[in-house]
Formats: sequence, C-alpha cells, structure tokens
Amino acid sequence: MPMGRVLEPEVMEGEAEVAAYDELDRLWGDVVFQGFAESALRLGVRRGRVLDVGTGSGHVAVRLAKLNPDLQIEAMDLSPRMLDRARQHASREGITNIQFFVGDAKRIPYEDRSFDLVISHQLLHQIPDPLVVLREINRVAKPQGAILVRDVRRLPEPAMSLAIPLWCLGYGAKMKEQTSASFRAGLTLSEFRRLVAEARIDRASVRVHWLTHQGIERPAMPFELPPPGVRLSHQRLIARALKAPYLSGFRAS
Repeated sequence: MPMGRVLEPEVMEGEAEVAAYDELDRLWGDVVFQGFAESALRLGVRRGRVLDVGTGSGHVAVRLAKLNPDLQIEAMDLSPRMLDRARQHASREGITNIQFFVGDAKRIPYEDRSFDLVISHQLLHQIPDPLVVLREINRVAKPQGAILVRDVRRLPEPAMSLAIPLWCLGYGAKMKEQTSASFRAGLTLSEFRRLVAEARIDRASVRVHWLTHQGIERPAMPFELPPPGVRLSHQRLIARALKAPYLSGFRAS
C-alpha cells in the first residue's frame, strides 16, 4: 500500500541523536561514509573549495579531508551540537583543512558559483521541500564543478516495514528509532527521479546504491586525477565488498 513521507525533525540537537550518529559510524562508517567520501574523490576535483551541506557530526567531511588534504572543505549544519562533535572528530584525526560553521541548507550563505565540489549526505530526507536544497546546491557549485548528493531510499510498503528490522540488527534503541524515522522520511526512487528532473542540474545523473540509498552525481569538467600520494582506503576484503555498492561509477584511477 502506498505511504507518503513521515518527516522527522530537521535539526538534531539532543545528545542521544548525536551519539547515534557516532554509533552508525562505528558500525557502518567504513562502508557507507567511506563509500561516499571515496565517491566524492572520484568526481575529478583535485584541489579547490568543497562545501559539505548538512555535515552533521562530520564523519564524511573528515574522511574526505584525510583522503585528499589539498581540498579546502567548508562544512555546514544547523545543529551547533552536531558541529561541536564534528570539530572533536577532526581534531582527533589531526585534520586542518576543514572549517565547520552553522548554516541553513535552504539558504546557503555563499555567492553563486563559489565551489569546485558540493556534497551532501543523508540530508534531503530531513527537509520538507528538498527541491529548495538541491537548487541551492546547484547555485553555489561552479558550472564545471562536481556535485554529489546521496540520501536514504524509501521502499514501498510492505517492503519498507520488512526491511527496517533487518537493517537495524545490532543497533541500540535510539539508533533503531532514528534509522526507522530516516527511511520513512526519505523519497521513493520515482519521487527522487522527479525531484532531480525538477532541480535541472546540468550533466547530473541518478544512481541507485543497493536498496538503501540513491544519489545525484555530476563529475567535474575537466576531470582531474587526485594528486600524487592520495590513495583510497586500505580495507579488508569483506569491508571492500560491502562498500562497493556505495561507490560512484566514476573512477579516479
């Protein structure tokens, strides 16, 4: 039976919500977050300005900064508490090429065509009208710059209700609650395709990542390989296999 989006709060401020994001990173960070960061690296931006819209507790931004220290990353979120945790993560990893700041994705505080790469991970499902955010992302990206947006995918019922308990195996109570809320707030694949068409992002394509995620990808023009010395993460075979569906189709090497 069709079921519409069930929106969750746009701003996550509670300590339990912040801790749940750290739990997700411990459980699936090397798959989902790392897969997204490596996908961003593969979009052909060798150096320049990067904007992370809705950075949350900064796990993606920190991973991308580690992969390529030549990128100057500006990471924004509406939640000061999330940003405090993000700064802690960056400091612990010795990251110096990220600046975190409070900002609203619906009104990004930058001029048009400011960034070489704009990324956003698992933010759209928190926004009542995600088209506004996509248009803002498109506005601040340079015309030849790269864009990578990815979000959770809402399956039709009863598949959604059957899948959520499987995806939440091993999660704590708060993590289960947030995961269920996030997927129910997401867009179906058909809704997501319509959203991307309405956003009119030049050169963009839609990519599906297994049953859990869907995204928008636009490589930079011209496409540049990462600088010498930049390497993708070394992971065990099982982690690499699980991460594969969350990598973009563009290759940096």
